[in-house]
Amino acid sequence: MILWMTGIDYEKADIDTREIFSFQKHSAELAMEQLKETYGFSGVILLSTCNRTELYVSTDEAEGDLFQMFCELKKVPFKEYEPYKVERSGEEAVDHLFRLACGMKSKIFGEDQIISQIRTGLFQAREIQTVDSYLEKVFQTAIATAKKVKTEVHLTSVKTSVVEEMLTVLKREAGELGGKQALVIGNGEVGRLSAMGLLKEGMKVTMTLRNYKTRQIEIPEGCETIDYKDRYQGIGSYDLVVSATTSPHHTIKYEDSHALFEDGKEHILVDLAVPRDISSRYGTMENIRLYNIDTLGGGNQNRKDDELLSKALSIIKEQEEELALWQNFRVHIPTVQTMGQAAGMVTYQRIEKNLKKLVESSKQEEVKALVEQAAEKTITSMLFDLRKNLPMEYWQVCIEALAENIQ
Repeated sequence: MILWMTGIDYEKADIDTREIFSFQKHSAELAMEQLKETYGFSGVILLSTCNRTELYVSTDEAEGDLFQMFCELKKVPFKEYEPYKVERSGEEAVDHLFRLACGMKSKIFGEDQIISQIRTGLFQAREIQTVDSYLEKVFQTAIATAKKVKTEVHLTSVKTSVVEEMLTVLKREAGELGGKQALVIGNGEVGRLSAMGLLKEGMKVTMTLRNYKTRQIEIPEGCETIDYKDRYQGIGSYDLVVSATTSPHHTIKYEDSHALFEDGKEHILVDLAVPRDISSRYGTMENIRLYNIDTLGGGNQNRKDDELLSKALSIIKEQEEELALWQNFRVHIPTVQTMGQAAGMVTYQRIEKNLKKLVESSKQEEVKALVEQAAEKTITSMLFDLRKNLPMEYWQVCIEALAENIQ
């Protein structure tokens, strides 16, 4: 079993292209189920974030063009988007996922928001049963590696999310934020973080809520709220509007609201969503500054020093080696189980004559099954326990040698 991945990311594709390949929760679930059923992959996990959409599959052999399969799923021409594709398999794909989880592939080097996004992708695949034991292990190890790097190595001391990058840009471009008014559209994780960050800067913040949301919503202290459907009422009075939803449609449509901003006053619109929430046409208005995920920047890779980076890479390498050992061990599990079954049969054969003398005929089949099961469990347990006391390569030699004797 190998890991095979494909997708697009910010290094090759601009936000217009990334929008085309983005997925919302429901569409991602349908895509994973369809890919697994259509191509017979053992496991499928899809990651869709602001900066990348990546498809991970587990398969016996990477045959064909995974990106072409991806394009067919999205109903877009493969040849047109082939220049944007990234594709990796085997150890290269595993290494990419581990570095991605550690924030080393992010626009903001070392950011840790990606960990929760990878965890969400794994949980989603579990819910719809498109994850197999191999993908489960790989993703769990990637998440554990990222946590270890986060705890032991501070790859970046300041910028840990797109929200912090937004605040940095706003303070640099707009000056003092205190006392100004902001509207935050969206009460998900990014929306709440945005509201909290703006409140800390002294802004007066209002957040939208949707009536149909029945779950408990955590509203940052000091933040006012309005219904989402009333977002256009007074929108021109805000100095800053931030939109961070998972909606597939614009939350601020140009045709519905551009007249509300035609007051000669400077407004800042920040779009933290992919697909985008705010119409790009606002970027043509003279009194509006429009920022999105790409134009906010975030290319500052604050690699504190070579020693910290080296330590992080060392942790990643160590975890990758552990995963490889697990995979080698996993390959031999059927062999160990076969040896256990053979041991059970041989054990019974050696005591069969005596048992027939001691056990009444009606009970002999039941006793046979009990003896074989007990011997099988004992042998397999001993062989697996042996792995704990031997280097993997020695254990592997022992298993292969023992297996030859039962063939």
